[in-house]
Amino acid sequence: MKFKLHEMAVILLSLTGSSALVQSAHAQFTDTSRDLILTFREPGGLSVLEVDVGQASIYYSATSGTSIPITAYSATSQLLPLFGGVDGLSWSVGGCVPNAGDSGDPSKPKSTLWVTEPRQDPNVQASPAWSRAGSYTQGQADSKINSILDNAATWAATAAPDSVTNTPTAVGIPSGNVYNANGSLGGAGNYLGTFQGDVENTTPFDFDSAGAPSRSDLYELQPGSGPGTYLGYFELATNGFMTFHGPSPTFPAPTLSASTDTAGNFYISFPSTLNGTYSLSYTNAAGLSAPVSTWPTVSTNIIGDGTVKTFQQPISGAGTFYSVSVH
Repeated sequence: MKFKLHEMAVILLSLTGSSALVQSAHAQFTDTSRDLILTFREPGGLSVLEVDVGQASIYYSATSGTSIPITAYSATSQLLPLFGGVDGLSWSVGGCVPNAGDSGDPSKPKSTLWVTEPRQDPNVQASPAWSRAGSYTQGQADSKINSILDNAATWAATAAPDSVTNTPTAVGIPSGNVYNANGSLGGAGNYLGTFQGDVENTTPFDFDSAGAPSRSDLYELQPGSGPGTYLGYFELATNGFMTFHGPSPTFPAPTLSASTDTAGNFYISFPSTLNGTYSLSYTNAAGLSAPVSTWPTVSTNIIGDGTVKTFQQPISGAGTFYSVSVH
């Protein structure tokens, strides 16, 4: 158990598209079906900060290499003051198509979930991925996610407008109030046991000084079976700012051809793909048993543009082996 729920409070922030961060103090929180909610909380904290980061379609439509700044909250004037820093913060993103259905994208059926899976290593995608389940099973977690939005809107309607805690993108719900998100997210971060695992990522207690970001992968889970669909990842920087990154682009393995000239040069050519970064590795016969990732590389990479590219190397004698990789 990561949290004692009675020790926590909630603040909910909502983002719609790229709306301005600083809102009028006369406006109050609103939400829309299929919005995703980013939630921050900490043990014993006075607040839980929740950010409506907009429609799920923003994220499942993101193309490879896309970066989307999350501008619905201010790290400097909201997140940091509320928590006193970014160390030991638990955060997650969740959204759903309501069990009752709605008028949204028909390719996303009712009880579809969008949920984060925390990375243990920020540079390595979480594994295994969240799995899809039947409508009944996913519908239980769906109800909890949906209630976070509904409860926030209900609380906001009764609270005075405030430029930090009750705007179109933010509500702050005091600790112990029945409308805070803890009653739906649960102490273990699994929507009160209705979801297959903990959706929260928790920053280390030296996060602000360690330098490494905190990252969680976003998955779409339509009712059914098999692994979820990977959509990209959210990245929390050590200064409290967050960005969503679309799925990394994939590049076909290059087909190599080789030639030499009379001046003692060796040429390795390949058809390149736009924006691919190509590197040349080499080894001798003794190194062939080692993974290519451990081979030495030449100092210069080549950026693909759709044309044939060539690495040029001086012939170093028999028994040298080359490999070209792309990312």
